[in-house]
Amino acid sequence: MYTDFIKNKLLPELTLLATKYATWWTFKPDSLLKSYLDDREINLDKYFRPQELLKHVLNVLKKETQFSNNNVIVLMDEEQQRVFDSWFIFVPDIILTHLLTHVTTASSEIADSLQNKHMIADFYIDSPTDIIYKDPSSIFWLTPVVDFAINESTGNVYSWKKLLFIFSDFCLNNKHFFTRHSETIIGINDNTSITNLFDFRYFHISQIETILKQITKFLGRKNNMIKNCHFLKHNQSFKVASNNKYTNVFNFIDDVINNNNDLMPHILSGLSI
Repeated sequence: MYTDFIKNKLLPELTLLATKYATWWTFKPDSLLKSYLDDREINLDKYFRPQELLKHVLNVLKKETQFSNNNVIVLMDEEQQRVFDSWFIFVPDIILTHLLTHVTTASSEIADSLQNKHMIADFYIDSPTDIIYKDPSSIFWLTPVVDFAINESTGNVYSWKKLLFIFSDFCLNNKHFFTRHSETIIGINDNTSITNLFDFRYFHISQIETILKQITKFLGRKNNMIKNCHFLKHNQSFKVASNNKYTNVFNFIDDVINNNNDLMPHILSGLSI
């Protein structure tokens, strides 16, 4: 599960962001294009991505020029002819033919720094819930009203397997809170401490796990990537690439799994399925 998550979810997202933020430009000091955009109150940062510049240029051209009944050929007015050194622009060639002459590419040091900064700011991927629920070291908290109904105490923590067993037994066998109407249909009794927790009065036994997931909170895993996947190797330079937030790539993956989720009840009453 860990290797599938890394290969199929984590690496594709990181690769996408790395590509998105790989190249950075800055205007040449005498760029007429910079002046042209400044006059229209379009002010880019000192360093910007090619796609940012392209987007702003195309927006201006769409507003101020003619496309000659062809949406990929733009006819230039006099001012634009001076800026782009052409009487027309073929849009698919605009970067190579018309924008590169106005910019220089940022040094690798600057580009790497900007890439890391923006990747860290933009990165988000949901926790792999299959790992969270199937890892036997995962710990879960049960909403206090149900925890007390089961244990006459609160603050208990469980593995998912144990919690599912306890809650299933509670639903199937506790006659104070539930009534078995058939082999598969269970009713929630009136006037109990948990009655108002639900917006429904009947549920199918196959929905017990779904209900449980709405009234639990994931607290983390006792095991970590290093313990679970000792056969994996990590990039020693990752600490630098992530601005020293993580000591190694495994800490980064553990942080994603443990924190990029909201596996807790979003409301404390009126739960629905």
